[in-house]
Amino acid sequence: MKIAKKFMTLALAAALGVGCAAVGASAAGSRTNAITVSAEQAGVYEVAQKIEETEGFADLKTELPAVADAFTKVNEGKMEVTEFADVLKTLAEETTDETVKAAIEELVEKLDGKEFVTGFDEFKVLDLDKAEKNADGKYEVEIAVPSITDTMKNVQLVTYSKEDAKKWQIVDPISVDKENKTLEVALDDGAFFTVVADAE
Repeated sequence: MKIAKKFMTLALAAALGVGCAAVGASAAGSRTNAITVSAEQAGVYEVAQKIEETEGFADLKTELPAVADAFTKVNEGKMEVTEFADVLKTLAEETTDETVKAAIEELVEKLDGKEFVTGFDEFKVLDLDKAEKNADGKYEVEIAVPSITDTMKNVQLVTYSKEDAKKWQIVDPISVDKENKTLEVALDDGAFFTVVADAE
């Protein structure tokens, strides 16, 4: 009986160990954080989490393959902010648009000391009749970001939008609610974005 109990204890410990290892691997890997639009705005806007399946991402792969590759690596947890900044530096060197170049250089500077809170997602307008633009021509939406924590400081968004003359920006949300893990943000239709915060 004692031997049976010992085996059961070992089996249970092994099962728990495997479970913990699986959780650890998941946390260290993919950055899919199930960002969603608030229930009130769900029929009007959408956050596409599988960006590789979107039309916008297909266009990005054609126009900026290095950026598309970087987005995928960030989402898989295989690229951190410093490496992403290196991709942006190369992009800045290659671009002939001075406005875009200046915006990228500013973004690289502001990314110093930041870490990714989420992977890259794509913001989509589903119902143009109900969607409303603000004074800057962007859409204001509340999104749930489950990976926000109470200790995070300077939560911001890194955005890439073909609709904006600057293309690349790091911007403050309109509001941050850490308790309910929500952000109110202003985005262009088809913009790719990720949430970043000061590295802890």
